[in-house]
Amino acid sequence: MHKSFKFNYLFNATLCAITVILAVTPANALPEQNISTVVKWAKTRSQLPTLRYNSEAHGYEGTKGNLYFYADVTEQNGTVTKEGITVSGDDRLKLTTKNVKAVKLLQNIYNSNIANDFQKSGYVTKVGRDQFYRGQKFAYITAQVQGGSSFQIIPLRNLPEFINNAKYCQTNQCDL
Repeated sequence: MHKSFKFNYLFNATLCAITVILAVTPANALPEQNISTVVKWAKTRSQLPTLRYNSEAHGYEGTKGNLYFYADVTEQNGTVTKEGITVSGDDRLKLTTKNVKAVKLLQNIYNSNIANDFQKSGYVTKVGRDQFYRGQKFAYITAQVQGGSSFQIIPLRNLPEFINNAKYCQTNQCDL
């Protein structure tokens, strides 16, 4: 009887601890999560804009200062397929694995796990202006764009598809 009581006590204490941790730990919005999670998460990040649905872009987006954030979804209430940021107006900020300021920005927006995964990711290839990287958790695409620098997070398993699409768009007209 004593062992049963002890087990129940430890089990309940563990459940309570997990509940507290989940309540205190900030949510991280990443590809393959529901867009409602991403929109709620964005509201907790002071550097991010309020996100609004844009049916033409098939996703949620917003701009705050020189930071543009977007999350692509298959449908208005669907799952995020990719998301990213573009920073404009700062020639010193290149969203690359070796730029300390860029990695710090990603840490502030996402968390240190994502920033470290990106920083330690391996270079895969370059197609046009896009550079593709393979991390342990996600894949990343960076590019120097007109007036700024862009960064995208995609599911790791989708990296070959994104590379193939970029190659296809090099020789065919694609909607970006």
